[in-house]
Amino acid sequence: MQLNGFYQYPGRAAREAARLTLGEQHLTLQLDNHRQLVMLKDVTVSDALGSIPLTLSFPDGGRFVPDDDAAFRQWWQQRRRPGLVHRLEQHRRGVALTLLATLAAIALWIWVILPATSIVLAQHIPSYVERQVGQQTFTLLQNSGFSAGRLTPEQQQRINRLFRDSIPAEMKEDPTPLRLKIMHFSGGANAFMLADGTLIVSDDLVRMAKSDDAIVAVMLHEMGHHQHRHVMRMLVRSSLVSLSYLWLTGDVSGIGDTLLQSAAFIDQLQYSRSMEREADDYAIAQMKAQGRSLAAMAEIYRQLEQSAEKGNSGINLPEWMSTHPDMPERIKAVQAAQ
Repeated sequence: MQLNGFYQYPGRAAREAARLTLGEQHLTLQLDNHRQLVMLKDVTVSDALGSIPLTLSFPDGGRFVPDDDAAFRQWWQQRRRPGLVHRLEQHRRGVALTLLATLAAIALWIWVILPATSIVLAQHIPSYVERQVGQQTFTLLQNSGFSAGRLTPEQQQRINRLFRDSIPAEMKEDPTPLRLKIMHFSGGANAFMLADGTLIVSDDLVRMAKSDDAIVAVMLHEMGHHQHRHVMRMLVRSSLVSLSYLWLTGDVSGIGDTLLQSAAFIDQLQYSRSMEREADDYAIAQMKAQGRSLAAMAEIYRQLEQSAEKGNSGINLPEWMSTHPDMPERIKAVQAAQ
């Protein structure tokens, strides 16, 4: 059997008209200037994929594409079992099952494996990495309009004393120790934790709070984020997602840049609902252990919710710095724990 087609020399894009003679044990490639004899067992034929023409690849890297693809397919399939992709294409149920299995594997990776892996890795990240990420974020905040708090020296001393007295005993031995920064920014009343254990409390939050217990409740909630390493868990998870994408696409050249960007833009991530529940549960347990009022905790949450609804002018805070989501549900949980 003879087939006309085009031959592509190894390492060249140009094609040349050629003729291929098919035999039981060997193939003969006829070009204008020479003839080439190749054993059939040494030839690689591309997998059948839809209507894409089959391509024959020779040991030296040359390639031949027949004009009559249907005729060659018939000849080839009589001598070789079709590949897996081709067999799946012939069975729609198999294609559907494969697609569902792929989607299930992706869902398992995103919602089960990634979170579990992030928790394990975040708990074993060296403290110097946490310090570096926290310092980068703090520099970003300073460049975004954050400045020193505008409280009186007496108020600052009182808040610092509250902070020291409210730190749970187990966190005093943390390899990444806690520290307090009272700052001013036009985003309104808020507080959030950086990866290096720096607790940022806005001066507006101090002015809003009606009691010391209310301020401590917010502080303990943020300490809960640090206790469970939520910031690092988000960073690890976002990095794993990026690395997974790079691995799937085969673009490994940008892995280093991806990790650096993930660390630099950690402020753009948002706590999940489960992380908020963990931080609230930690704060509730510590409030009870310290004999503090959970009613004050519910009240400050309610005030933060109202403040968020009114909106604030000025800089736009990233989502994770804004008043945390699902506040009504969280308030009910605090009230139920009283």
